[in-house]
Amino acid sequence: MRDQSPDKIKVEETIFHKVRYDRQFQWQDIKHIAFEDEDEIRIEYNEGWHDENNGMDAHFVCSITRMVEETDEEFAERQRQLKRDEDWARDRRYQSYLKLKKEFENDNI
Repeated sequence: MRDQSPDKIKVEETIFHKVRYDRQFQWQDIKHIAFEDEDEIRIEYNEGWHDENNGMDAHFVCSITRMVEETDEEFAERQRQLKRDEDWARDRRYQSYLKLKKEFENDNI
């Protein structure tokens, strides 16, 4: 669900992503990064697979993400999308209202 905050929010940004086929990741591969306390470091091993038409060799993946404040452009886009969602929901409620009104307007209770 989209965050409906009227203020800027923190969003996840990938600051490093690399795939290695030759060896595991070592400190020398990531020591150049200026880490922050809340950075998330994920190192995964994916086994290779092959079939008659496709395949992928075994490999290691390293991904580092950081929570950063959304940019002005991201904030503006999120607010536009929230407005579109609100307008869409209002239209759907109005269409439901019209159907119910038609169904019950001649009903004498």
